[in-house]
Amino acid sequence: MGPVPGGTDAVEKRIAGLLARVDVTPFGVAERVLLDESIALADQHNLPEWGYAARLRLLSSANHTGDTDAQLSAFAWCAGRQAAEPQRFPLQVGEYDLLWYHKHVVAALTGSPLFSLDDVESAIEAMQEQYLRAGVGQSGVWQARFQATIGLGRPEQARGMLAALKRTPRDEYSHCFTCSRAEEAEFHYLTGDDQAGLALTAELLAGDLSCGDEPANAMAHALLPLLRAGRTAEARRLHLRGYRLVRSSPDSVRAIAQHLRFCAVTGNEARGLEILVQHLRLLEHDSLNQLARLDLLSAAVVLLSAAQQSGAGEQAVLSGAPWTIRELQVALRARAAALAVQFDRRNGNDFESTRLERDQALLNTRYDLPLATRPAARPMVTDSAEDLHARARQLRAEAENLADKEPARALAAAREGLRLALSLGNRELTIATARFGALAAMTMGEDEAAIEFCRVAVDEASAAELPAEPSFRMELGAALFRGGRAEEAGLEIEEALRQLRIAGAPAGELAVGHHQLGQAEAAQGKFGSARENYRDAVALASRSGDHAASTRYGLALGELLLSRDDPAGLTVLAGTVVSARNLTSDPQVQIGALHLLGRSLGAMHQDELAERVLREALQLADNAPEIPAIRYEHADVLDSIARAVSADPTRRDEAVELAQRAADGFAAASARSEAGRALLMAASMLEHDQPGQALTLMERAAGLAAERPEVLLACLDSLAGLQERMGRTGEAHLSRTRADTLRFRPADPRFTPS
Repeated sequence: MGPVPGGTDAVEKRIAGLLARVDVTPFGVAERVLLDESIALADQHNLPEWGYAARLRLLSSANHTGDTDAQLSAFAWCAGRQAAEPQRFPLQVGEYDLLWYHKHVVAALTGSPLFSLDDVESAIEAMQEQYLRAGVGQSGVWQARFQATIGLGRPEQARGMLAALKRTPRDEYSHCFTCSRAEEAEFHYLTGDDQAGLALTAELLAGDLSCGDEPANAMAHALLPLLRAGRTAEARRLHLRGYRLVRSSPDSVRAIAQHLRFCAVTGNEARGLEILVQHLRLLEHDSLNQLARLDLLSAAVVLLSAAQQSGAGEQAVLSGAPWTIRELQVALRARAAALAVQFDRRNGNDFESTRLERDQALLNTRYDLPLATRPAARPMVTDSAEDLHARARQLRAEAENLADKEPARALAAAREGLRLALSLGNRELTIATARFGALAAMTMGEDEAAIEFCRVAVDEASAAELPAEPSFRMELGAALFRGGRAEEAGLEIEEALRQLRIAGAPAGELAVGHHQLGQAEAAQGKFGSARENYRDAVALASRSGDHAASTRYGLALGELLLSRDDPAGLTVLAGTVVSARNLTSDPQVQIGALHLLGRSLGAMHQDELAERVLREALQLADNAPEIPAIRYEHADVLDSIARAVSADPTRRDEAVELAQRAADGFAAASARSEAGRALLMAASMLEHDQPGQALTLMERAAGLAAERPEVLLACLDSLAGLQERMGRTGEAHLSRTRADTLRFRPADPRFTPS
């Protein structure tokens, strides 16, 4: 803007300084105070150009803070001045462009039944005329028509508007990629095409795109479609992540409404009530944005109805509040119905009233997806709160002290302690008890129990925005991975990494996350992603100076590459072994690195070099401290050497002796199935020349392999074949019957293939 006539230098400098501060202040109260002072000074001192510049900024501010009244007033003032004196009041001042805000005005008029259909159409026509006069494209006009038609309850007409919008070339007044995709996804959900909507939302999230309230709004509107598609883990993750993004935004009323609906249909009425209480003020915020208010009213009624159905109708919505859940539900339902009638009367249809009915019908389908934050109604107890807290603390201590020694007792204590801690609303005690419960469950191999305990810790930390949330989420990811749920594990670990990056976590902590994510991706067959995550883990661990971790992650990377026949895998492993040799204080890592390199060389038929590397690993294991992990590694190295040596027929006896030593080592390390597999290898080398000894070894192998169906099946098949060749047909028939029974029985979910 050029020199400002008719004003004092001091006032102009003051306004210029205020607007400069506006431009670097986030939308909100502080920014609005600066804008109001700027406008007041400009009006008081008859400086309309400065008033124009300030009001252009107000258009953006009011849109983001949910102040439709201020937005419409500022737009009318600016549009009037610009139409009267276009040279003095240009469409664009700096980065602020009056043309851009036309579509916001159309949306604002659509969002209130105070404005008629003629008002809405006139606003669209004025927008089109102004765009034509300015010589700009029509994409923004079609976007406004599309939005307005949906807002007027005419989804079938909106379909034609969307088609026209897609045919129109994009220009500088088009919605950005993120917003246009999010808006189209909402339309698909509205018209029953969940698959198309979720595909668009997936694009946004995969590209990590953002703009204004996106992708938070897109996440919110995808919640129910994800539930309907059976993708409950994704819905859960988007609810927890998405609500954090919108809870402080006064312009996110419709997104918050979606989170309330999610809580209502997933059995999380208690969490929904917490959210509703925090946002009840939004029912009085922005009196002109009645369409968003109706959405929130309807969602609140759904939630309160769900809470009432769970038996909490006579419970106070909030401690000390004057109304119960049932009373508030009745009041809000009446407000919603009256407002829907106003919209339907204005729109000439019954779309909003029908939508209220559809909302209530949501409760006909429930999804079991507990977030474990708070029970909807506290149990009636006779003990004092102090006594209950003392009992809960005692149970937590039991869970902690017994988790390693007596995990079954620890697990029982954790379950009872967690129930008490949740009912008392003691978040710190809840988290601690849940984590010890998870440890006890993992010790017992109770994967599902461990997962649920970890979920409680994550959800409680998330609800309170605790800094430890990403660490708890990593624990949940690890539990999911152990339970064979790699996809869910990856989602949790990705979210943990996102939070850690925002918090500026150290490189070593990020390295752990990337390694875990690499494991989850590899288990899903996503080898490209797994490779990049392992590489990131190696680089981050090296940067942090943790050479033991860097070596472990390098081994994972090398093994992954070799599994894809990538020759770079050997190079990676060789470099990792060089690094591992310097870790004299961590022999387990050294042994593991040499072992993996030796096995890989053997797989590539470099037998002599493979054996040399494996024997180096064996020597290290012989001299290492006597701990269970190294005992197992020692046996595993012996097994690998036996397999390498067995390739040479002249060294059969040596290979058999090594395999038997490996079996003894596995058995001593309580790895019975691995012991059985080693004995089966020894037997297979003897069955032609020494069938009697081979038979003895196979029988022993079958006895050891009972816990691993796939190993037992191999033992029984081999045993049956050998018995038939030895003429022991009766025994062979029994072995074959056992094998067939095992082969054709339903899979036991406790077992996973090796």
